[in-house]
Amino acid sequence: MGAEREAPQGSDASKAAGVSRLGRLLDLAGLLLFLVGAAVFVRAWIGLEGVRHYQAAPDDLPWAATRLASSYVHVQHVGGGIMLAGIAVFVAAWWMAGRGTAA
Repeated sequence: MGAEREAPQGSDASKAAGVSRLGRLLDLAGLLLFLVGAAVFVRAWIGLEGVRHYQAAPDDLPWAATRLASSYVHVQHVGGGIMLAGIAVFVAAWWMAGRGTAA
């Protein structure tokens, strides 16, 4: 009566029990990197939408709107790079689990 039942071989419970702490930490790090990258990317996209309505002040430098758009494009590339780093961490965690080093 008090004995614990083992999960069937193909169930989600047996898969979750085989995940190491390192594997979970790598998954968490990958998720955080991906979400931060997505947030940076979305912030840049919102900024690019605001460039449409940009009104340069009379004493602004020429091409001020283009420079502003260029800075948001740079931020967007940084966000994309952070998202790619998160994906790389996911792949590394999957690769390590497949080789048995993280399990």
